[in-house]
Parts: sequence; C-alpha cells; structure tokens
Amino acid sequence: MKLFFLRFVAYLAVAFTVVYLPPVREHVIGPFTYSLAQVSGGLIQLFGGEVWVHENILRIQGFAVQVLDMCNGVEATLILWGALLAFPAPWGYRLKGLLVGTLTVHALNIVRIISLLYIGAWDKSWFDWAHAYLWDALIMLDILVVFLVWLRMMPVPPASPPPGEPPASSAQMA
Repeated sequence: MKLFFLRFVAYLAVAFTVVYLPPVREHVIGPFTYSLAQVSGGLIQLFGGEVWVHENILRIQGFAVQVLDMCNGVEATLILWGALLAFPAPWGYRLKGLLVGTLTVHALNIVRIISLLYIGAWDKSWFDWAHAYLWDALIMLDILVVFLVWLRMMPVPPASPPPGEPPASSAQMA
C-alpha cells in the first residue's frame, strides 16, 4: 500500500508538472477545452436545443458558461491515471483502464457542462451550488467508482503451488 501511494504521488507530480507547462497548455489543453465546448454544444443542438458556442464559451438564452482549466476534466483524468498507473497490474490491463476510464470521466464531464448551463439559466444560485459542490463531488466519485470497478474486474493470475509440491495437473496424473 505504501508503494502504491508513493507511486501515485509521483505520477501525479509528473503529470501535473507536464500539463501545466505553457506549451502543453497552449497547444494541447487549450484546444482540447475548446473542442469540449464544441462537443457539448453539438450535443445540445442534436437534442433540439439552441446554443451559441465560441471557443470555450457556451451560451443559451439567459445564461452562458465558460469551460476553463479545472473544469475540462483534465485534472480529474490525471488523478485517475495516477491511480491506474500506480497499482501493480498487467500493462495491457492498465492501458484498457486508462482508455475506458478517460472516456468515462470525459463523458460525465460533458453531462456536467451541459447540466450546469441549463441549471444556470434556471437559477444562478443553484448553478453556484451545483458547480462548486455537487459536480465536484460527483466527478471525484466517478473516479473512485471507475478505479474500484477496474480493480474488481482485474484478472487474477492462477496461484502457483507452494515450493516442493507438484502442479495440480501432475498430481492428478499420478
């Protein structure tokens, strides 16, 4: 457990350092955030809503939200990645967890962005509460649930016999 924690902290330190480098923010995180706003706006339009999207701003009648750092799901994804990479598991299984976990976090974050836009149009005080408390807790809960499901579904290698005992298949033949 101690080794997992140390690895987790080390992965987070490296990941957050890299993500906050100005070139990464400018060329990766910024465009990702803009595309997140575009996808959110596209989903609203797909379901018949009217929305205006410009860069990282979504606007509906009566309210607008700006998707910023810490609201784009990147930091949440890095926390999940730190846990998945720090846990001793086969690399193929870790990679599957990274892919499915990333998609899960970002799908929920798109739901978060869209819901906050409509909550804000309905009532600004509810927006403030949902943004600061409800959705932060739900995103963290999502990370925990994804990690726990990933742990639960991890393939367990067959147990090897104690030293000096023949494998089960040899014992049955005798």
